[in-house]
Amino acid sequence: MDAVVIGLGFTGLPTAVAAVRAGMTVLGIDANPERVREITDQRPGCGLTTVAEHDLRVALTSGRLQLRHNTEGIPHAGVYVLCVPTPADHHGRLDVSLLIQAADDVARAMRPGALVIVQSTCAPGTVDEVVLPRLAATSGLCPGLDFHLAHSPVRTDPGNVSVDAVPRVVAGHTPRCTELAVRFVGRIADQVVPVSSPRAAELVKIFENTFRMVNISLACELAALCRVQRVDVDEVLEAAGSKPYGFLRHRPGPGAGGDCIPVSAGFFTASARRHGLHSPVVDAAIAVNNAMPAHTVHRVREALAARGLPPLRRCRVLVAGVTYKPDTANVRQSAAVRVLNELAGEADVAYHDPYVPNLVLDNGTTLQSQPATAPADLVLIMTRHAAHEPVRRDDVPVFDCSSGAPVEVA
Repeated sequence: MDAVVIGLGFTGLPTAVAAVRAGMTVLGIDANPERVREITDQRPGCGLTTVAEHDLRVALTSGRLQLRHNTEGIPHAGVYVLCVPTPADHHGRLDVSLLIQAADDVARAMRPGALVIVQSTCAPGTVDEVVLPRLAATSGLCPGLDFHLAHSPVRTDPGNVSVDAVPRVVAGHTPRCTELAVRFVGRIADQVVPVSSPRAAELVKIFENTFRMVNISLACELAALCRVQRVDVDEVLEAAGSKPYGFLRHRPGPGAGGDCIPVSAGFFTASARRHGLHSPVVDAAIAVNNAMPAHTVHRVREALAARGLPPLRRCRVLVAGVTYKPDTANVRQSAAVRVLNELAGEADVAYHDPYVPNLVLDNGTTLQSQPATAPADLVLIMTRHAAHEPVRRDDVPVFDCSSGAPVEVA
């Protein structure tokens, strides 16, 4: 194998397909046998909106992309790319258990001269302090001499931008590690941006996502201020966007979600505390984001009362759209799911989402996606999927909460 990609999720699968497109022979490995089966069978949606079905089909039928479950072992290869999840724990710190397992598996398989690229999102210091020692200890090889290690975090915008079209930051443990990593990543990405160290690369990814968290939270505060001033927040944002410098538009919503933005902000503050620093701006942004789902439900209560409608505790509520953003199948850190959990404490809840067939709530209840016409006393639109018809109901009130505040849909 030219390359082995470990983890076939939102960044691993497009990396594998891009490597095949560059002429490499690739083995994709995942710890979930069902995930391997759905990709092998090319089931609809298995590309997770980061890989086109046509591109995946071409890669598989070419024979240059092979797939297997991790229990089947990892072969020798020139390059190993680690794309496993690195979720945040309850304290906002990095959960490195899957990354450690992947590093240990690679270390047992690799031979002198191998290049290991960590593509997973990492808190500052993870590559140097966690991955490098595990690779060295398990393999018995010397980093920078016997094997090469680099970090190249991926920027993804599922459903919108191709992964290989976005510039990739790359940094190696040594200059030679950087050189080899740039050579590999340059074959699967349109542009490569080398930086001085893995810590710098880690901070690039953490900061750019924390930047978005801060500005989305600021936009949510602007929306609240506009509401009490009886001003249209979209009008303010549109006009502010006419400034040709110093302004980047972010939209308010029921809360930022996904694998990167809220997680990266947590890594930022956890890393700051670890080094005896304070991050009050980021802490405040996280607090605003965490409060948005409960705030959204509170605003729904107010909207019902203002219109003389029954309170939530007497309603069957249908939530339309539960993914963290439109036209993806990802519910991780989804504000819509958090709103659904809030509602479940006082109302009879159901949901409709063509991308999410099943959903487990915090209280253990398992729900299945219902038709948009399912019986309900109230419909809350949380995520608007552009690829599907908008929810329309004439029989019950419909509130659009996708911008964070419920607006009744006529």
